[in-house]
Amino acid sequence: MDEKVIVMLKKDENDPGVDIEIPLNISANELIYGLNMSFKLGINMDDPRECFLRASNPITLLKGEKTLEEHGIRNGTSIYTGR
Repeated sequence: MDEKVIVMLKKDENDPGVDIEIPLNISANELIYGLNMSFKLGINMDDPRECFLRASNPITLLKGEKTLEEHGIRNGTSIYTGR
C-alpha cells in the first residue's frame, strides 16, 4: 500500500496555503516537477540551483533523488515555494 501524507503548500510563512496529499515514495525531484507543472511555480528544472523546495516540520531542503520518506516528510509538514 502506498503511504500518503497531507502537507501544506505555501508561498511563505504568512500564506495560509493549500492542503495537498502526496505519496511518500516519490523523489523530491518528482514532487518539484509535479508541483511546478500544476501550480506554475516557475522553477527552472534544468538549473540545480533553482530546483528545490524548503520544508518545515521537519526542517529540510527538498531536492534530488531522495524520497520524501527519506526526507522525513509527514502529515502537517509545510512546503514553501517562495525563494
